[in-house]
Amino acid sequence: MTRFLLPCVWIAWGLSYPLMSWSLEAVDLFSGRLIIMPTSGLILLALGVWKGAPALPDRRLWGQIALTGLFNMGLFQIFLIAGIATLGPSRTPIIIYTMPAWSALLAVFLLKERITLRIALSLALSLAAVGIIISQETAARTAPVGTLLTLLAAISFGIGTVLTKRMAMSGDTTINAAWQILLGSLPVVIVWLVFSRGAYFRPEHVRGLVALAWLILVSNVLAYACWFRIIRALPAAVAGLTTLVVPCVGFGSSALMTAAKVSWLDGVALALIIAAVTLALVGREPSKAKDSGQGALTT
Repeated sequence: MTRFLLPCVWIAWGLSYPLMSWSLEAVDLFSGRLIIMPTSGLILLALGVWKGAPALPDRRLWGQIALTGLFNMGLFQIFLIAGIATLGPSRTPIIIYTMPAWSALLAVFLLKERITLRIALSLALSLAAVGIIISQETAARTAPVGTLLTLLAAISFGIGTVLTKRMAMSGDTTINAAWQILLGSLPVVIVWLVFSRGAYFRPEHVRGLVALAWLILVSNVLAYACWFRIIRALPAAVAGLTTLVVPCVGFGSSALMTAAKVSWLDGVALALIIAAVTLALVGREPSKAKDSGQGALTT
């Protein structure tokens, strides 16, 4: 099942980066988040109820859902938006996907996961690929604040993945995803209130509205529904490594859709990432009962 879920996540999250640029024709970044997050959360909630799950999780799960939602949704979205606003959409996803390194390191301490030689080599290849991309990005050197904010998004992403796996939440995955998104929207509201002076909404821009619809239905609803099940099936370190395909899709689609330049070094980085994911996944079996935790993440 994981082999079918992973491509959905790769495409859904990868295309979200250039489409986020298109969505800016219709709505600003922070206002867009306040449309995307609650709407996708409510759709997931409705889907969960339609499947027969109770709309409210078990009382003992609320604290866990709130904490994971803070990292997976709230802080990640805030830092992501700040990074994109500073560095642009083409190479921002590459910096963000240093996340597997953070997930793997945290998994050692919090989940007692063992970092095998294959996983260590996979991490090394992935970080080398990220280094190649960042070395070409003038903005990453001239806008250190933006780079730092993007790295904070990656760290938040990694922390959220490991915490969710550690909590091994029970209950319906769709309902848990919905409430993580809804609760994670709250800190975004606070930030929006600070920067709301520059907010705008231009419904006459059809391409921007279409991009916004993709971000809601595909990059959030579909991707989160798949991602929760991936986290349940794989160890946190391996699940994080699987997302390394996302920046490939994000960078390539941004180059095509926003006219960003692609160099031969980008091809080298892409090859390293493919090798890293292959090393992490080949020969793996889905986790059994001891890895029954579920998780989330988002764009």
